[in-house]
Amino acid sequence: MLRDNEIFEWPWPTGAGADHILKRQWELVDLLSSRSPIFLDTKFWIMARQAAFEEVDDPDVVSLLGALRLAVESGRFIFPVTSDLIAEFSKQTPERLAQTMLLVDRLSLGVAMVPHHERTTFEMEAFNARAFPDHPPAPRPLWTCYAFALGYEDMCPPNVEANDALLVALAQEAWIGQPSMLAKMVPPELFASRSESERMAAYLNEQEALHAHEIDSHATALRIEIAGAASMLTGIAAREYRRMAAAAGHAREADDIENSVRVGRRVTGMLAQALEKDEHRRAFGSLYVPAMLHAAVRSEANRKIKPNDIFDFRHAAAALPYCRAFLTDGPLRSLITSGHVRLDRLYGCEIVATPAEAIELIGRLALS
Repeated sequence: MLRDNEIFEWPWPTGAGADHILKRQWELVDLLSSRSPIFLDTKFWIMARQAAFEEVDDPDVVSLLGALRLAVESGRFIFPVTSDLIAEFSKQTPERLAQTMLLVDRLSLGVAMVPHHERTTFEMEAFNARAFPDHPPAPRPLWTCYAFALGYEDMCPPNVEANDALLVALAQEAWIGQPSMLAKMVPPELFASRSESERMAAYLNEQEALHAHEIDSHATALRIEIAGAASMLTGIAAREYRRMAAAAGHAREADDIENSVRVGRRVTGMLAQALEKDEHRRAFGSLYVPAMLHAAVRSEANRKIKPNDIFDFRHAAAALPYCRAFLTDGPLRSLITSGHVRLDRLYGCEIVATPAEAIELIGRLALS
């Protein structure tokens, strides 16, 4: 592992439990092959909960819930969750959280997208593999179950001696657990979602104020955002370089951590340049989508990042590159579809912002 605390390699988990879950993930990919993922942001999950528990009588909201249920029951669609959605759900009262999780059981079927850092990692590994095609990385699945929405962790309790059979049994038990049951076992304060998003927004606004003089256009803001985001992948690029060196029989390079970091920095510099082309922007959605949205905000006079923007941009990074459609709020749709952004066109993801639009979209997609 790298010693620099600011460089993260994000190695893939290993061991009997991790191997078992990876196998189950690939089985899940096959099971979902006939379904198109549609991403609901928190607003739409809340509307669905309100309709399900008769908190509203708006006919469009009630019809929305029916459309979502029928979409899943038809076998054509699924509404997956992410760790960021789960963190936002945790801001609700315990009663409303429990109600929301019952809907998650039914609409997501317990399916979650792997966390943002894993999506970024396999995007980075694929980029490296294009330069070194003789030793490609092992492919990684996009889908997992609710229990591992934050990534795989061994489930062995403290002070219990683990063995392979126990790790596999615990992993399997977590895999089959319903979200509504698993959510009861995790205290909402674990996510600290409100304080964390407030802290991150304050930090980003502070940094943007310090560098405001450097921003003379949206294009400049985008270049700065991309360069900063790409640099965060140095550790992954370094790890991949050492793996490929070992696979090629170059033991010295495989053991030279400092040199791998230098190579990693060169690779991420190349990545920042590559992201000037739409081809690479589509391949690096987990990096490019947040960078573009941050740049759009930075280039607007007197506009600051709000805590909710942190979650909104993460939802967009999950939805746009990997889902057929994105159901979100009006302001985020306007930002995503604005003339200089147009991320919906780049990724071919339809975006709607009202229950009526969502019902029409789901019906149209079902007939396509």
